[in-house]
Amino acid sequence: MSGLEKNLKFYEQPIFINLLLLFFNIILFISKLLFGVVTRSVALQADAFDNMTDIVMSVSALIALLFTRKKPNEKFPYGYYKLENVISLFFSMFIFFTVYNIIIQSITNISTIFTGQPSVIHISPLIFLFLIISLMISLFLAFYLKKIRRKTESPIIESEAREKLFDCLISSSVLISFIGTLWGLNILDSIIGLIIAVFIFKGGYDIFLISIKTLLDAVIEFDKKKELIKTIEEYPRIRSLESLQVRSYGKYIFIEAEIILNKDMTLSQIRALKDKLSDRIKAEFPEIFKLILLARAQEKQILKIAVPVSNNEGINSKIFSHFGEAPYFAFLELQEGLLLRLVVIPNKFINEEKRKGILISEWLSTEKIDKLYLAKELKKGPQLVLTNSLIEMEITEFHQLNEILTNELKSNQ
Repeated sequence: MSGLEKNLKFYEQPIFINLLLLFFNIILFISKLLFGVVTRSVALQADAFDNMTDIVMSVSALIALLFTRKKPNEKFPYGYYKLENVISLFFSMFIFFTVYNIIIQSITNISTIFTGQPSVIHISPLIFLFLIISLMISLFLAFYLKKIRRKTESPIIESEAREKLFDCLISSSVLISFIGTLWGLNILDSIIGLIIAVFIFKGGYDIFLISIKTLLDAVIEFDKKKELIKTIEEYPRIRSLESLQVRSYGKYIFIEAEIILNKDMTLSQIRALKDKLSDRIKAEFPEIFKLILLARAQEKQILKIAVPVSNNEGINSKIFSHFGEAPYFAFLELQEGLLLRLVVIPNKFINEEKRKGILISEWLSTEKIDKLYLAKELKKGPQLVLTNSLIEMEITEFHQLNEILTNELKSNQ
């Protein structure tokens, strides 16, 4: 159970909400089906099977809540999340069969009207009372879900609330069809039955499509994919994002990403990077249930070094002793014993009065440097930022940038 769920009252818990929805949807389904058969109303029978799609959603949600508590094992490394999709797939087949029968019945009833032998719909005060009560139940559930949605900010509950409001619209249409029957407009019942059948088919098709895609392990669309890619690519020590695949298991989103590191790292460093990046992604994208990161080094290693310098004289720039007050920072990129690039950039935070060292450290992290040369040790704040970004820090007695370059080229030969 998540920290958010622990702070919710019992009637706000997902399992209680779905049990409540399941109970009322089963009651509505059975009662509407019985009244639909007794009155011979195709619209009311179609309305009953619309509640069947809601039953599928509630059962799937309960299965998901139950099996998320089961840990993955050797036989099921991804857990049991697809079980709800298997059940949903069987339900969708039943929904298609139901839609077929409703359409056939509606067309048959319409044809009998033109042949002069219209089907008789039996109406009574009891049926109107039942329709009003069922409509009020649906309205109550819709407003209840809207209230819970405002507190939990759950997108799943939001979709369930919209579904209930749609149920209210369908139930109102059925009520209108019975009113039309009072005025001899029996055809209205069959027309509304056909319209409802179309919406039921749409709901069943959505369930079928999601289930098939999940069971076939298909890659799905993710609304925040661009933001996710940006978060990964801008993370320190990551050169690029090789691939990103988004899959769903039940209602849960799984992300598998392959990242290219900008240099060789020890296993402990790679593990630390993956843990920190995972924590950041899950904080920014809470809808992601599980993140799998595969890391590997780039084929040709590029070492990026930063050095605080006092002037902008290229390779002859002098090393500055105070990290935060350095007028410039030199950036060197080396690959296989060769200098690829040298650039000297003014210190953009030199005029800041507070947190200067931390701001510079954060800036260097975004520049994805691997190593920082310093004349003396940093204070705890900037040092912590650089350590968390897995940036190597080396205290040097060199005085000029060319000495550092010569030392690095020798060590990489």
